[in-house]
Amino acid sequence: MELADVVRNKKRGRAIPFDRRTACLQGLWGRLSSMRRRAVVLWALRGAETSVSELEAYFPGDPRFFEALSAARAWAEGRVKMPAARRAILAAHAAAKETSDARAAALCHAVGQACSAVHTPRHAPGLVCYRLTALLSGLPEADWERAIEGELALFLRLADAAEAEADMPRPWAPFLQD
Repeated sequence: MELADVVRNKKRGRAIPFDRRTACLQGLWGRLSSMRRRAVVLWALRGAETSVSELEAYFPGDPRFFEALSAARAWAEGRVKMPAARRAILAAHAAAKETSDARAAALCHAVGQACSAVHTPRHAPGLVCYRLTALLSGLPEADWERAIEGELALFLRLADAAEAEADMPRPWAPFLQD
């Protein structure tokens, strides 16, 4: 796995060492770009669940992350309009400013980006970039490759499931109907 760009970005002090050009993520980006919009939305919302659970340790009893995920699901199903979902999603992002823990902040943004994928699939890669940033926080560089490989394998399995689930009958907002 090619991690030279991630190592270089970390050494340069970039808070988020992953982006759309990161070599080790190109396979996942290709997969996401070939998926239908509904599948990307399902993938992103499912992918955010782990981050929501992990944030409980940093923000005990704080409902913002669950509320963002619930609001994004309701938006995707056409049960709420964008402004209501947007408020909940921005609250999840705002939580990142309330912590000095880089891992917690990255997880907050992972949730916000995943939920924003309902608006446009261009937000979906943010889930991966922030999630991987959180994953590497505190890990020695020698363990990065194994950790990233495991997380990418999970994201690819979620993509398979999302593609299958996108065809199942369920309510969709008009802008997500194929």
